[in-house]
Amino acid sequence: MSGHHPHPLRAGRVRLRRPAPRAVLAGCAALLTVGLAVAAPGGAWAAFTGTTASTGNQLVTEAAFPDYRTAVQRSGPVIHHPFDDPYGSGTAAALVGSTGTYNGAAAASSVGTGAIAASAGGPRRAVHFPESAYAAADGTTSLTGAVTGANTAPVKLTLEAWVRTGHGGAVVSLLPEGSSATPGRTQLYVNERGQVCVGLTLDPATTLQEVCGYDAADPKAWTSADRASPAWHHLVAVIDPSGQPGSVPCGSDGTQVLVYVDGTVAYDRGLCGTWPQTVAGRWRVGTAPITTDVINPDPAQELEGPAPDTWSGDIDEVAVYAGVLNATEVKKHYDMGKGTVAGTYATSVKAFPALHLYWQLDDVPGPEARAVVDASPNARDGTFSSYPDLGVTGAPTGTTTTGTAVRLRGVNDISTGASRTTPAAFSTEVWFNSSGGTGPLASFGPTQTGTSTVPDWAVHLTANGNLAFSIRTPQRTVLTARDHRDGAWHLVTATMSAGGRMRLYVDGVLVGEDVSSTTPSPRTGFWRWGGGGDYSAFATRPGAAFLSGRLDEASVYDRELTPEDVAIHWGAGF
Repeated sequence: MSGHHPHPLRAGRVRLRRPAPRAVLAGCAALLTVGLAVAAPGGAWAAFTGTTASTGNQLVTEAAFPDYRTAVQRSGPVIHHPFDDPYGSGTAAALVGSTGTYNGAAAASSVGTGAIAASAGGPRRAVHFPESAYAAADGTTSLTGAVTGANTAPVKLTLEAWVRTGHGGAVVSLLPEGSSATPGRTQLYVNERGQVCVGLTLDPATTLQEVCGYDAADPKAWTSADRASPAWHHLVAVIDPSGQPGSVPCGSDGTQVLVYVDGTVAYDRGLCGTWPQTVAGRWRVGTAPITTDVINPDPAQELEGPAPDTWSGDIDEVAVYAGVLNATEVKKHYDMGKGTVAGTYATSVKAFPALHLYWQLDDVPGPEARAVVDASPNARDGTFSSYPDLGVTGAPTGTTTTGTAVRLRGVNDISTGASRTTPAAFSTEVWFNSSGGTGPLASFGPTQTGTSTVPDWAVHLTANGNLAFSIRTPQRTVLTARDHRDGAWHLVTATMSAGGRMRLYVDGVLVGEDVSSTTPSPRTGFWRWGGGGDYSAFATRPGAAFLSGRLDEASVYDRELTPEDVAIHWGAGF
């Protein structure tokens, strides 16, 4: 991959569901901003930035990017309160879960502009909770862990909220009915030092435990510097009772707590005790008694401080999940809430937990240069067939360094070194550059080499330069309408859902799909790039047995990438 941009860098604001305008920006400044947008009501655009020395940059594409609220819904909350309630409302509406009622000695009031940036679907309202004001759910919530056979696992839990405060107090609490310290009692709150804390009731002996972090460098919900004029912060607390070795000190009886502030881990703590299989009670947002208020007795680490018994500040977009949001999802929510997604193409790809294989194709030329290095955690190295040209200029990466790619000359390809069985849902992605050559780009089939066997599915350039995504059984093809042999770098992404839906994206844009419900059975074989296989059984065939052109950044995922996943990858190439 490369920070050098041999093809015009796209710049400007791009609208969905209408022809993309062609805007020429002569003498453009070095720092360009690209917008990916949806034009529908409540839609959003996300900004990406990158540097280029090019001039005459043209706006040549469009891309879909959902708003913050869409991302939250796709993560599967069991409770989601947007806090967009109108002025004077007594009801806290819910997009998911039970509605709530505003209560307390003081009245909650609507805030005209919430936490979510205009570029992420805002501005929307938030709620200001003065001291003693809170919102309580009208009904109880009961969450149960996953059931495997006769066994029920402890429930996993994630709490999420945007807050703006210079005071602190309880943010989100699950309060069991009655006054007893029932296991499962949960609180996310902010103490008087601005630290984000989690209080839990665990077994045995209904032990109350509090975690707030270790040191002054931990990210905070507010500091003394911004107490008079606080900013919005994104808080996430993950409660994971898996008791992973090395992460908690108590083996299988441990409960791991991770707290994120503004998309990054503030701290990761292990608690000894059993988290229950079922958590039940009423959710409450805002003021609530802090029952686990403990000061660390070690003067060298006495950074935990008492939390106010009353919350004072603004709260927005509260969500609760009966599961663990991973670091990628938390970062995505924060970035989308802020309206921007940062990072390079490589960091974007590596962040996906379902990444199966990632060949950056930056391998160095040499007399024995046959191995392809896998940059994914799975270390699935591959092999160059014959000796392609290595070290040629690569595709754009969003970095300022010059990366490299592989040039294939119509006689060789690249293959995985070991077979594997693909899941029903998968995705594959690769950058390609062709100045007239055609052939396969990515394929999966029963052999590593040769052209004698039929691939199970493939992405290829036809003789006319159209891109095709085809599967053999049942025979289906998604085909683009234009010739892509223009000497420019393009990102092609092919996805298959668990239900059999095929989608084909080019440069972050959905260009075609087949929504047939026939689900292909899992296949065992090898991934190959640039060639290989007998395509005579395909209705739409590649224009040559092997590709003539350049390939860069080949990847495979064990799930269907969503439209925003694809848009993030494409945008991160700037």
